[in-house]
Amino acid sequence: MVQQTRSEFAVDKTDDPIVKAEIDNFERHALAWRAGEGLGDDFRPFRLQHGTYGQRQANRQMMRIKVPHGTLTPDQLHAIADVADWYTPRKLGHVTTRQAIQIHFVMLEDTPKVMRRLAEVGITTREACGHTVRNITADPLTGIADDCVFDVTPYAEAALRYFLRNTVNQKLPRKFKITYSASEEDRGLIPIHDIGLMAVEQGGQQGFRVSVGGGLGAAPRVADVLVDFIPVREQLRTIEAVIRVWDRLGERRNKNKARIKFLVAKLGIDEFRRLYEAELATLPPANAGQYREPDFTLLEEAPAGGSHASRNGGPAKQREGFGVWRRTNALKQAQPGYYTAHVLLPIGDVTADQMHALAEIARKYAGGHIRTAATQNFVLRWVHEEDLAAVHGELVDIGLAEDHAMTISDIMTCPGADTCAIGVTSSKGLGTELRARIMAGNGTYHNDPLVNEIKIKVSGCPNSCGQHHVADIGFYGMAIRSGERQIPAFQLLLGGRAQGEGKLAKLTMKIPARYIPDAVEKLLGTYVAERNDGEKFGAWAGRAGTPRVQELLADYRIVPEFTKDPMAYVDWGQSKFFTLDDMGEGECAV
Repeated sequence: MVQQTRSEFAVDKTDDPIVKAEIDNFERHALAWRAGEGLGDDFRPFRLQHGTYGQRQANRQMMRIKVPHGTLTPDQLHAIADVADWYTPRKLGHVTTRQAIQIHFVMLEDTPKVMRRLAEVGITTREACGHTVRNITADPLTGIADDCVFDVTPYAEAALRYFLRNTVNQKLPRKFKITYSASEEDRGLIPIHDIGLMAVEQGGQQGFRVSVGGGLGAAPRVADVLVDFIPVREQLRTIEAVIRVWDRLGERRNKNKARIKFLVAKLGIDEFRRLYEAELATLPPANAGQYREPDFTLLEEAPAGGSHASRNGGPAKQREGFGVWRRTNALKQAQPGYYTAHVLLPIGDVTADQMHALAEIARKYAGGHIRTAATQNFVLRWVHEEDLAAVHGELVDIGLAEDHAMTISDIMTCPGADTCAIGVTSSKGLGTELRARIMAGNGTYHNDPLVNEIKIKVSGCPNSCGQHHVADIGFYGMAIRSGERQIPAFQLLLGGRAQGEGKLAKLTMKIPARYIPDAVEKLLGTYVAERNDGEKFGAWAGRAGTPRVQELLADYRIVPEFTKDPMAYVDWGQSKFFTLDDMGEGECAV
């Protein structure tokens, strides 16, 4: 492959007259709405279509920035850092479980400024929310892990470009999520997506196995296989045919039943397949007109040219903790001499200053290759082995050298009640405390390989933005009443997974938020004591059964009287007594 800078890797551009007019139009409507004029009730779906979501806090917006297939250039990461720095009081970005980046507490009048800065570097918030095709995700290790069938990036990029602003995609029954996986390891998490494309080969031909009807939320469902094999050239037609069937037959009156998973469940996969095949037959042939092949050269990756940065002064001095970090965060690529460095972001948060610094680290050591991952981390691809110590050292300097990425301590959370209008509890607060407990274990958890691979995921409500349904140990926020007071609590779920055939975790019990860290420690200790040789946590939890777990954790489910334990009435990371008075109306189904 020939190295290129990917400066042309852009979806939107400020000088594009369509993009300029679109942002100008949004600004006019936003200012008119602020003045009590303009679109009125129609402004909210219009705002959502442009990736701008109302927060729990009055007059503040969350803006979701699309990161297609998780791919960013250094200039793009600098731009995201700029908008976080300039337009948010906390100067933070949050990497989501679908590889997007969110910024919070943006004033409505500042949102067009954010859009323009992002457009300067070719990224957008357009259709990051609303009833559209959302950010298209992909395996962050595609093309560089030794288990990849082929690199799915160009196909994810082709889908992104095809569906962005496409008329077929503007008024769907609800949101539509697409993902790509490059191997059976399924780092794209196909079972929980509306449509997932798995890279496969058949008869020497590259193609995809296509699954439909997966999703999480309050009614989770694992996807069904729609087609065992389609040639790669058929992928856009296939996706469009699926969307057209759902658009025509999907529920529109009851938004709680409006996802494609409900339609597939209602019809059955055989009938849905029949309808899909009939719809496919009405579309133009592959590679004709709109279905042309992607521009493969646009997304070719190669290592940075010339000598490696560390060679100028010899190998970098190894900083404290490098050995552990290399073992847990550096993955050997299929390409000899190169590694992928996983940059762990505790609960997905990263400061503007850290993003600026990380952009330059990527430019210096990784050929500018940055990706976000569904684990809420950053991934630096194409780091030469000789540069690993230098990368680690610079990550130490910016506070991003946490080790044990993708392990039990790498806990995933949604923003929860800190910012989300329908968040019940502080998922980030609980995630932070659980992580602190695990890290304080002085290797107890990390040194046990089977414990170390356990995945913990936390959502602030049943909607599963934290993917609690596909965690070994999952939690979603709820409230428990105690007399006239409410107490923050979480529902515990056990034994889920998102890879392979997928498996939904089982509801187990409600636990007051304050007692969950102790409950988790008890649960893990019992698993270690009772497991069979090589038995993974999910298998043990299934074998133990819900009654056994409920008995084991019975002491932690007791709701204390306020006078006996007033701190149980305060959520993690909060200073005030728990209340739901500040909850608002959700915009997920608007």
